[in-house]
Amino acid sequence: MDPRFDRAHGAMAGLIYGRSLGVDTSGEESTDAASVCKAILELLTVDKSAEPPTLPSLLAPTKHPYALLIGGVQVGISTPTKGPQVFADAVWNNHLMVEPTRQQFQASALVAAAVSLGLDSPHFRVADVLVKAVDVVSSLEERGEWSPEPNVVAATRRALNIVSDMNEYVESPLERLLEHIGAGDSLSQIVPMAFALASRYQNPHLLASPLHLGPQAHTILSVAGALVGAVRGVSFLRPYGYPLVEEVFTQDFKQSAHDLLAKRVPYPGDARASDTAAPSGPSSFEDDNSGQRTRQRYFEPLNPPMPLKALRGDSQRGRVVFLGELFADHLMHAHKYPKLGEHVWASDQGRTAGGMFRAMAAARHMGAEVVSLGPIGQGPNARIITQAMRRMNIVNAGPHLSGVDNGYRLQFSADEGYRMIPRGTPNNGWFLTLSTRSPMPSAASRGWSEAIESLGPSDVLWIDGTLMGDDTTAQALNEALRGVPEHVRVVFDGASDEGIPTNLPLDNVLVSLRIDNHATFSKHFNAAPTLVRYRDQPEQQATALSLLSARHIVACTDDNDALFARPTLDDARILSPTLTRVAGPSINPAFRAERMADVHSGTLAACLALGMSAERGILLANCAAALATPVSLSARDAIEAAAHDLLTRNQA
Repeated sequence: MDPRFDRAHGAMAGLIYGRSLGVDTSGEESTDAASVCKAILELLTVDKSAEPPTLPSLLAPTKHPYALLIGGVQVGISTPTKGPQVFADAVWNNHLMVEPTRQQFQASALVAAAVSLGLDSPHFRVADVLVKAVDVVSSLEERGEWSPEPNVVAATRRALNIVSDMNEYVESPLERLLEHIGAGDSLSQIVPMAFALASRYQNPHLLASPLHLGPQAHTILSVAGALVGAVRGVSFLRPYGYPLVEEVFTQDFKQSAHDLLAKRVPYPGDARASDTAAPSGPSSFEDDNSGQRTRQRYFEPLNPPMPLKALRGDSQRGRVVFLGELFADHLMHAHKYPKLGEHVWASDQGRTAGGMFRAMAAARHMGAEVVSLGPIGQGPNARIITQAMRRMNIVNAGPHLSGVDNGYRLQFSADEGYRMIPRGTPNNGWFLTLSTRSPMPSAASRGWSEAIESLGPSDVLWIDGTLMGDDTTAQALNEALRGVPEHVRVVFDGASDEGIPTNLPLDNVLVSLRIDNHATFSKHFNAAPTLVRYRDQPEQQATALSLLSARHIVACTDDNDALFARPTLDDARILSPTLTRVAGPSINPAFRAERMADVHSGTLAACLALGMSAERGILLANCAAALATPVSLSARDAIEAAAHDLLTRNQA
């Protein structure tokens, strides 16, 4: 028997299996079943009372999307893709007397190519097969009458990029797919949704979610089931209740698969592909010729970020757009921190702009153009902040609040003692912060969204992780991040240890934090406490953080070195992070390293906007943090000189 028969049968079985899962798409609550198998078995019992369904005939000319795509499955079983012209003719002739539109041809060809490639796949990686199917159909000559519907191939490419740019251990991709792709009657929605869901067929968050897929839910899930079955075979579906489904249907799908496969060029006439269908490439933080495979998306974006070059002309320089909060800081310093009930004398060091201001100032010292999206109110605190931004030539583009002032922070430092953070938890250090914050206006997320969506390919978005410490600001941030363009680089300052936004992409994102702040991810990933432990070496911690987040990590150590962990993918797209240690000058012991975290991330963001590579930017950020004090920052010339001296010493 042809060894591809199990997969051919799996494609036909997947059609009815997926259709049966569609009975749950109207449910409001996720199942409480103890296992995926039990959950699926519960769903399948619902279909038993229904009238036995049948599949449309291959010879019935129709424009109905369900029949059209089932025809694509049948063509995929009977026709190999190695002859592009023969394959395209088979897809076209499948429609008989009904001439398809261009979108109908694309949709049917995508399904047929994925099924055909699945039968010949040397492995069981469904996503790889789907990506290669998109490449095959993209190379075909366009056929069919033009229609105003969106391009199905482009929409499918976008859907696969969406799911590949999300961490499957964190959330279901369904909400984002529905928002960006939709689940209506259009083939440019049905096929992309089916491809995306099939590529994440093992996502635990997706399997536990009610699948609100609209009027074509059965079609979407049928096609998704066929795509998975064509790669994994019917043997994969049997433990999950497929025999129960088969009993309901009157058609003999095993015989149908046998007949369709018999029309195919006999095995081994079809050369099985040995290459990886979805190879990774360099991310936007790397040189194109670096050889690094750190791009998480399956496809390069149509509008990629501006390439990083050592010398970028003024016309190609990007801006650093800062998203965070601004406070008026009241600085006081004493010889020691007071004990409970004790009074100490402290010197008043005046008021200054705080919050994300030091990060913005650090970027300005590097020569980058800086735009602030921080909300500005009315009152004495707002005036201090506004005047400080004017002195630094920072563009004030944040929401303007009426009737409320910016927050106030009393920052008390001492030469010795310990640190108390606002929650009152002791920690080694020398700093006390007491703060008040103004309420976040409801229009903030809308203003942030509009600004983010307008960013160009040279721009860098810097995000203050402290926004995640308040429910209102965290919600506004997550809403704003829904529209991050694919071509924008993001530096997320996670030094505050408040968690990371759910809607933060994987690609083009660099997370900057202290090596001992891995609770940032333990709040976001259930597995973090078992993978990242305080007793681990810094290198192990940084690697684990990159593995968990699937993002680039810059982890600063107490000695002011930085560990740069890249989310490198192997040939099978399995994440295996690589680590580089970037040296830095030692920091003055009087200024603890965590106080320079904002200087570090702000400098790094500026370097990216100016066209420097991530490693060069990290080196300069290390030097900027070492040269900074709580009240002053160094100019770019001094930072560059420190970096040169450091490299010279290391080479010697």
